[in-house]
Amino acid sequence: MYFQFLIEDQSGEKLIRILMDKIVATNTDVTYDCKSFGGIGDLPKSGSAKDIKTGKLLNDLPMNLRAFSRKLLGMPAAIFVVLDNDTRNPEEFRQQLERVAQHNMIVTDHVFCLAIEEMEAWLLGDEVAILTAYPKASLRHLHAYQQDGICGTWEVLADVVYPGGYKRMKKDCCAYAQIGKLKSEWAQRIGEHMELHRNVSPSFQQFVSEVEKRIVC
Repeated sequence: MYFQFLIEDQSGEKLIRILMDKIVATNTDVTYDCKSFGGIGDLPKSGSAKDIKTGKLLNDLPMNLRAFSRKLLGMPAAIFVVLDNDTRNPEEFRQQLERVAQHNMIVTDHVFCLAIEEMEAWLLGDEVAILTAYPKASLRHLHAYQQDGICGTWEVLADVVYPGGYKRMKKDCCAYAQIGKLKSEWAQRIGEHMELHRNVSPSFQQFVSEVEKRIVC
């Protein structure tokens, strides 16, 4: 079984690769690849020009779905689009994404996996992994977090793992690139210790379920 992942950013790709390597280690017939983007962007408006690359996941989604659907046609394969819902209503957003697939006549198996609110929620869902990676993590902030809540999730993770919390981090890392580097570091360090079925994030468990049911089939 082959999985093609389309992922919002590099920190998300880092986490997906770590997780998929854990799966591949016990399922030797599973292979995968990841294509990450420079942010989420916006879905193209109806009637707008097609096939103009922007480097943003949603803007480029139609052309990438068509390209990978053609490439993988007839293979035991699935396209997984992994992205944050941010403040969008998850079900309405997923319906929008499905309409894009239908409009572009995507026949290859495909799944839209939403991290609720942000992918950092998946990291916050495994307390053991956090404390293993960051023994001095703030349990006060971690236990105050409502899993998969719409609350500024990456800022919560900063409060949990960054010395001095989010406010200190903003003073130390004012540039967007610095914040992106930190997010990748968190994904790497926590992801290495995550266990697929220990995680309490509902959106993470939905992702795991979608992957595993295709392996069983």
